Amino acid sequence: MFNKVLLTSALALTAATGLQAQGFSGAEIGIDFTDAPDTDDLGGVSYYGSGEFALPYNLSVALDVSAFNFDVGISDISNITAHIIYGIDPNTSVGFFFGQDFVDDAESEILGGEIAYDYGLGTFEAYLGSGSDGADEDVTLYGFGASYALQSAFGVEATIDGYSGEGFSASAFEIGGFYQLDQGPKFGVTLGQVNLDAGDVEDDEWFFGLQASIAVGPNGGTTFGRRGTFQVVKTGVAETP
Repeated sequence: MFNKVLLTSALALTAATGLQAQGFSGAEIGIDFTDAPDTDDLGGVSYYGSGEFALPYNLSVALDVSAFNFDVGISDISNITAHIIYGIDPNTSVGFFFGQDFVDDAESEILGGEIAYDYGLGTFEAYLGSGSDGADEDVTLYGFGASYALQSAFGVEATIDGYSGEGFSASAFEIGGFYQLDQGPKFGVTLGQVNLDAGDVEDDEWFFGLQASIAVGPNGGTTFGRRGTFQVVKTGVAETP
């Protein structure tokens, strides 16, 4: 229940503020569905929203909110992350992110740095940071993502997200295609693999994903993607290493 209230409140605030603030530069809302065909109880749904606002001196701030509902295990999971962004030039931005993962009544912090580059036909971004996993262990977060437009409406994208700590690690690789309606929703289909290595426990699971989102604003969305440990474990396979 908490994650739904958090998400709804943040989206309402983003929408209301965006309509009034001259510095509003972009927002996005969406839903991701994942399923592991070879394992009945792995998969889940995530809901997210984000908004970004421009400041003087090439600075901007952004807020992301996500809620996760896995098919097995903990069901009350959410994340809220803020970004402070500096535009080096019209194509390159660097940022600092900080936020919290919420698991039932527990909280864990995340923080790190990120970079994004828009090369015309697509984008590239990378991040590195630290945080805690579902078992309250310190972890290093990392990730890369890239997209490329094949035609005016079709494109491909790939992401690698992971975290590692003392004696355990988890990562997810995802690649797929998307279709972008003109000034409208974006739909995607992806195939991926999530990997868990926690000492005596090793697991590799293939999964597929379906995504739907809509972006608005002068920049057509936000500069950076979502962050957090549960963004890595899209199927729930590694939620508590």
